[in-house]
Amino acid sequence: MDQKCLSVSNSHIADGLSLHDYIVGVIYDKVKDVYLMINYRQRGGLWFPFTECRINETSLQTVKRLLDPVVIYDYEQIQLFKVCSTKTLPFKGRDVLFYAIIPKSTHAISAWLSGKMDGIDIERQINTLQDNSIVWLTTNQLKSISKLSRLLGMEPLSLNKQFKDIFHSTIKLNNINSAVIFEEVKIPQIETISKTSHNNSAETLVLSARFTSTIQEKLYEEYHNAVLPSDYLNLETFKELISRKGLESQHSIDYFRAFDSTQRNYLTFLDYLLGLAALDPNTQHGGVPAEQRCRYIFRYYNINNNQRMTFEEFKLMIKDIHNNKGENLSGDRLNDQALQMFRLFGLRSSDQTLSLMDFLSGVGQLRFRGTSVLFRLSMSIGDIFQRSSSSPSPSITPSTMMMPSATSNIITSNRNLNIKTMTHRSAIQEPLSNMSVDESHPYEIATHIVKVKKTGVVVDITSLYDLEIAGAISGSTALFFDDDNGKCDR
Repeated sequence: MDQKCLSVSNSHIADGLSLHDYIVGVIYDKVKDVYLMINYRQRGGLWFPFTECRINETSLQTVKRLLDPVVIYDYEQIQLFKVCSTKTLPFKGRDVLFYAIIPKSTHAISAWLSGKMDGIDIERQINTLQDNSIVWLTTNQLKSISKLSRLLGMEPLSLNKQFKDIFHSTIKLNNINSAVIFEEVKIPQIETISKTSHNNSAETLVLSARFTSTIQEKLYEEYHNAVLPSDYLNLETFKELISRKGLESQHSIDYFRAFDSTQRNYLTFLDYLLGLAALDPNTQHGGVPAEQRCRYIFRYYNINNNQRMTFEEFKLMIKDIHNNKGENLSGDRLNDQALQMFRLFGLRSSDQTLSLMDFLSGVGQLRFRGTSVLFRLSMSIGDIFQRSSSSPSPSITPSTMMMPSATSNIITSNRNLNIKTMTHRSAIQEPLSNMSVDESHPYEIATHIVKVKKTGVVVDITSLYDLEIAGAISGSTALFFDDDNGKCDR
């Protein structure tokens, strides 16, 4: 191979710091239909071999350094193809380069497989693999492991077709040095819009959480550093990130399930962003944000993750509602209270299950209250970043990214984001009185308009938060909806 073709620089300079690319080696035996995977135990998943480029090191030299401890191979018997270039952060960021490492003969394959496992018994051996263990896995085995959230990221499956097309294609040997089979440059953006534009529920949720573009950039920096060189967030890495937000580690799986709205067992940046927005104490528990929050709350307690909440799962919710009010219910008292609340949804016995839609309807019609205290951070994301600005949290990866300016476009390579954000109210509101906001008040601000017939039948309930979004509330009345007092106590 002509080394000159790969001698381009693999580093970028950002504010005096050198940011090196990541090289990912995709090794595939098309005869046995298996991929080579390494167990990165500390990060909780199997993935392709990868390493960070060193200073003045070419891609070929990096790949050779990557392969030496991994497989037995004949250096002259391999071909190197650039599979894709996934640019995740054009500003001050890194490039993750996937290279297909293809043998020129079956002799090379035999050398690779020498002393290695042809596969693993998924159920019995996945938890016993040592750190840096090497295994050969079929696509079906990768799918099984993915369901257990034991891949570092979804790329071995999401890029599987492209990889196989490369390995099964016939390319002239004289073109191998410059061949780029496909190159993906994914640069979706999060833009800033005015408060009058509300395109979808996701935008409304982020707006309600007061996630400015600067906060989102910081969140993406945190996410990007944690998942490199993958573009997906697995359970183990998720635990590291949410521990910085003050959430209890014993409930990490429950939070992960709540964030994972698509049930893919991995999170994209959009999943991470919206989940934190639902958790943020700034997020209004009324109108569209309340409905979105209730979906997260339902998934959090729906341990079976089947959109049907059992009575036992429902009891956990009731217990937490009372715990947040300083009441400790247990035993028969908890069971009786939960059964009473269960019947508010039209369910007659504890043998029945509560559907997601019935739960949303019951909360929306104010038949079931108390969810506003559930699924909350103790401190807003903005305050967490402000508090840690003087002593930033250590990065999971060896190096630390520099913060982009507030005007930079934030991007992510795993999904085309269209979340557009701004501060809910740009001006800091002055206190309406000398009373502390933390002080208990002898009153509650009305948050709904309820129309009732003379017979006592409720015919319509309108959230004042919805009216504010529609522009029907203005002036001094709107000030209440920027404060925690305006949140619906559902």
